[in-house]
Amino acid sequence: MAIDNKTIAPERQTYPKVAVIILHLKDIPCLVDCIISLNKITYRNFNIIIAHNGPESIALLDALAPISRHITKVIDMDANIGFTRANNIGIRHALRDEAEYILLLNDDTEVAPDFLTTLIDVAELRPDAGMLGPKILFYDQPQKIWFAGARFNPETCMATATGFNQAVQYEDSVPIESDFITGCALLIKRKAIEKIGLLDERIFIYCEDLDWGLRLIKAGLKNLVVPDARIWHKVSITVGGLDSPFTIYHKTRSRLLMAKLYVPKSLYKLHRKFLCDIAWLLFKSHGPSKIKKAGACFLAMIDYHSGKTGKGPDWLMTNA
Repeated sequence: MAIDNKTIAPERQTYPKVAVIILHLKDIPCLVDCIISLNKITYRNFNIIIAHNGPESIALLDALAPISRHITKVIDMDANIGFTRANNIGIRHALRDEAEYILLLNDDTEVAPDFLTTLIDVAELRPDAGMLGPKILFYDQPQKIWFAGARFNPETCMATATGFNQAVQYEDSVPIESDFITGCALLIKRKAIEKIGLLDERIFIYCEDLDWGLRLIKAGLKNLVVPDARIWHKVSITVGGLDSPFTIYHKTRSRLLMAKLYVPKSLYKLHRKFLCDIAWLLFKSHGPSKIKKAGACFLAMIDYHSGKTGKGPDWLMTNA
């Protein structure tokens, strides 16, 4: 029988320690908005770790400390070392600090006041859950769904989102099983990390959360989306849009690695698809930066085969 966390969740007596890790690249106003929204949440026992993953001076981030008493650590990476590696550094710090839960949160999000309390309530009731996430809505269309769960498609080595871009409808409060929880807002139990390990640093960005979710399922645990917990996402501000050269490069490279790890027989079809995409960009597309986008896709294929795992060349970000 499904569990309705709102009806049976007991009155909260304890607040397990939660470390909120916010990966930050360069958009200070976005980060400030995110922190201000966290200041208003109802959950009591949490701290914020800012993992600074960009080229700007750390002095800019030091000025954020007075904004929230919950900021306990600012980690300066000196450069963009990737979503997985930077978050892993934050996660290791949180584990040393005895956090019982870790929440990965994008800096381009704003959260509802009760979102973390709601997530923890369900997490405490569900020992079979290793990762949990809120329902995520578009910031500029706050009644439309950005993420509410997804299924891994072995044919494409991509995840198909549930309800993406659809208007929010009436629904019950039953948590929804998903093949993964997006790294945009991902709550994971300490015990789950101890069981499946950290994020795979071969993936710079994109598919790292899918890989984590599939590893969790393989370990016998579940990924749950909690509909009553909600946040809003300013989509793709930090990487320049949904089809920038940077995005194309890393999604291509990451999907090839996912195919290798989970569906090796799909590698041939995936290579053929990407070559068709390149041909379409070069000969059919009239969009901006089509040559750069085609080059990003082709370079990703080359770099996958040569085992490169970094951020890629600087030109990927020039128009991002």
